Amino acid sequence: MKPTQSIISRYKITQSKNHYENFTVGTLVLGKDLREAIITLYAFARLGDDIADEGNKSKQQRTKEIRYLNNHLKKIEFNQKINDGYFKILQKLYIKYKFKINNLYRFINAFNQDINYKQHARFSGLIRYCDDAANPAGELILSLVKQDNKENILKSNAICTALALINFAQGVVEDYEKGRIYFPKEEMKKFNLNIEDIQQRNFTSQWVKYKKYWVKRNYQILQRGLGLGEAIKGKLGIEIQMIEHAALLLLKRMERNNCNLFISPPKINTLDWIFIFLKVALRSL
Repeated sequence: MKPTQSIISRYKITQSKNHYENFTVGTLVLGKDLREAIITLYAFARLGDDIADEGNKSKQQRTKEIRYLNNHLKKIEFNQKINDGYFKILQKLYIKYKFKINNLYRFINAFNQDINYKQHARFSGLIRYCDDAANPAGELILSLVKQDNKENILKSNAICTALALINFAQGVVEDYEKGRIYFPKEEMKKFNLNIEDIQQRNFTSQWVKYKKYWVKRNYQILQRGLGLGEAIKGKLGIEIQMIEHAALLLLKRMERNNCNLFISPPKINTLDWIFIFLKVALRSL
């Protein structure tokens, strides 16, 4: 079966519905065409993540399926005939919006890193990983509305990196069970953190100190991107403002003393989204 078979549906994200996401993908504030374009691109990222992460496939099989995605990106890039249903849709999107396909190749780099995972020695290595695994998403969305200038990309990258770091903190236990730890070795040693604590759900005082350090740095990264939503006109700008507010809310909840990342990491619920939307809408009047 083709790796893309499971996402051939109207919204092309069948596999992603079992995954918790902080942020809605193409929320209702966006117009139909832009929403479906974003979801189609999101499906590529979600599919690659699932190939690299889910199930009991061998490393060889995962690598083969990622190569299938890479080969079809080349067909799109060089305007070659495509038979795969999902990539036919993506090819039409590429022709319509002229987005930078290099951003999808950056996702491929991240998928291969996931398959051949090694814990990052330093935070700088994790940031480089985010540059392939997270930042292309924002750049692609900006390109859909022709707002991917240098200043906007810098802000977008800051937001996307901050979101990825938030996700890593939220998903410590889930990632550990997949054999991954995104906290850098150097920092775990500095804060005297034990990997066994994750397995035992033992959120010690050392982990609390590190969480506060992680959140403070995450705030600093996010701050570099705030204001992007106001700079982008129209419905997409509203969507980005909502994401900015949601990220700030998650960090605020994460820094609370009673926030245990191993047992009850903070999340965004439907009621939160309603309040965030109203807050952004009122400011836009």
